[in-house]
Amino acid sequence: MALAHALGLRNPFWAAMPVWVVSQPWRQDILIRGGLRLLGTMLGAGVGFAALAAFDDPVALAICLALTAGVSVTVAYWIGTIYSYGALMTSMTCAVVMLPALAAHDDGLALAVDRTWCTVIGVMAVTLATVAFTPPREEPHRFRFEEHGLAVALRRGGVAAFCAVAGIALVLATESFVAVAAALSICIFSSIIGSMADPRPVLKNLLPGATLGVLAGLVYRLGGDALGFGPEAMLLFAALFILAGAMIRATPRIAPLGLDGNMCFLLSAEVGARGHGPVLHVTSAIALLAGAGVMVLIYRALLARQLV
Repeated sequence: MALAHALGLRNPFWAAMPVWVVSQPWRQDILIRGGLRLLGTMLGAGVGFAALAAFDDPVALAICLALTAGVSVTVAYWIGTIYSYGALMTSMTCAVVMLPALAAHDDGLALAVDRTWCTVIGVMAVTLATVAFTPPREEPHRFRFEEHGLAVALRRGGVAAFCAVAGIALVLATESFVAVAAALSICIFSSIIGSMADPRPVLKNLLPGATLGVLAGLVYRLGGDALGFGPEAMLLFAALFILAGAMIRATPRIAPLGLDGNMCFLLSAEVGARGHGPVLHVTSAIALLAGAGVMVLIYRALLARQLV
């Protein structure tokens, strides 16, 4: 985050996100996951920018985001192994580029470039910090989990596409920062849950972890603003929360809360980015949690009926 901030990138917290998910217990897995995150990010950012540049029609934009999410999640679930990560990142990055740009009439190219550079920085950081001390995997990963049939994969992709349409419709109808938070939550979590072989552990831990992260984000943002911290001081302040999150992630009994908590902390706190004022931060945090809650309810209902 410090390097992203020094380079003048607008969303330095994006550079911290790869650290939590690229880190793996085996050396080859770190390299595979890091490479696929870069490829998926570039592809998703490119699709998002191309759609924003080519279309003004809301229907066309919604179709583009829905197709990207649907195809990406279908492919990710169908593969079902570590090699699915690139497809997952394509879906998520496309939403991350398109939704804020539509709400704020922002420069889609700037968002796409910012996202890509932050991903490069984060992947480099976690790889250089861990790969030399991580043991090698004795047997290579197989490319695909053979039991994942196309029918279920298509249904998972259909759920992600529907959520993408709902998210972009919410943003286009209101053009508000709060709507972006809710829409991003819906799009991101529908992609993550939909790509998983067994999403039940995530459904169990998502809301507690997200709540922990959002509360930490609010304490960070509101506390830092109240103390009058500048950008550099806010980065140092964030280190305390990141250290606590790292300890949670490294403690086996509560580790599942750590991943969602750390990611939601970064999303809600927007470390290194401009603040939006206390009211917007609180309401957008509620919207982020609401989006996560909606996805938990949807997938629990679908799994209960054995539809996905």
